[in-house]
Amino acid sequence: MTDTCALHIDTQSDSRSLTELIAQQVQASPPLLAWAEPDPLAVDLTNRSGRRDDFTPLQRGVPSWPPDVPLIEARLFWADTALHVIAQDGGGCRWTRITEDATADLSTTRTRLKVHIRSDWARFGLAQHQPIADLQAIEYRQNGRLIAWRLIVANKEHRDA
Repeated sequence: MTDTCALHIDTQSDSRSLTELIAQQVQASPPLLAWAEPDPLAVDLTNRSGRRDDFTPLQRGVPSWPPDVPLIEARLFWADTALHVIAQDGGGCRWTRITEDATADLSTTRTRLKVHIRSDWARFGLAQHQPIADLQAIEYRQNGRLIAWRLIVANKEHRDA
């Protein structure tokens, strides 16, 4: 399904670590979904996936990533907003928040895509019997160029799909 919407994009640097910023954000408003990428130096080289058995990259609700796993990137997804955070080498982080907002002046084409992960659950850190029902990706394009994306759980979205 494709339609148009107005989008607000805000990007800033922050002196807090990625983990501190994520903790503050989930405390203020629990996300529907959360995804993170660990530092490649913290991976488990003894298994086939390189993932630690106790690390689940894509999670429903408030994430519970192990505190001893340093994260280099994380994304939080709410019904009409997404937050993308990247750790900076010298400390702190840089983040971008995208929000669908009827008063914003950035007009975009919005496309909803069903996300099929059943054939590759392990890649996303999900056990075989834990699919995320109604998982969708939303792409935002301007003049055909992809400018942002986010994930939603379709039946949790505030407005009609």
